[in-house]
Amino acid sequence: MIEMCGRYLFDPMTGELDEYWKIIRNVAEKQKQYGDKEIATGDVFPSNNVVTLGANQKRRIVPGITKWGFEGFKKGQLLINARAETVEEKKTFRNSFQNHRCIFPMTGFYEWNTNKEKFLFIGESETLYVAGFYRLHEGIAESIIMTTEPDDVVSKIHDRMPLIIDKKDMEKWILDLDFAKEYLENNKSIVESKKVS
Repeated sequence: MIEMCGRYLFDPMTGELDEYWKIIRNVAEKQKQYGDKEIATGDVFPSNNVVTLGANQKRRIVPGITKWGFEGFKKGQLLINARAETVEEKKTFRNSFQNHRCIFPMTGFYEWNTNKEKFLFIGESETLYVAGFYRLHEGIAESIIMTTEPDDVVSKIHDRMPLIIDKKDMEKWILDLDFAKEYLENNKSIVESKKVS
């Protein structure tokens, strides 16, 4: 099966996403560095510029802009996911995971079944917080979504799911490496699904 998460929904009208979106739009306008490359809303695809949450120099959690996916070793290759079970074993990911963790705020994530029917997976609240990390590569912040074993709902559709972070644990995930390592082993994500036409 194809590794997930390969597409997700960022609807600025849901939950805290509206607040993050407004901050990011102001930042993008002031910096004028994104030009024609818009920050993705609606269905988000790999290589899009996306809203992520990370720590600033004062160790405060703030929204930022990253490009979803690490440029791979082969031309045109884009690495978009990292397995929670092996992230520290992979040379490409180890340093970024240990030093630059972030969170992807989203409305939900998509997956397709064998009949190519599309499902949206959402959490109990309006916003899902998904674990990730980033790196600076040739002046661009590139980000990766972490995946884990699926819960009972997702396992009916796919053999992986994004690693979901409890809202109360966001700061610890980003700032505390020991906490992050423990979270990889003890996470219990629970989502609901909706069939999408």
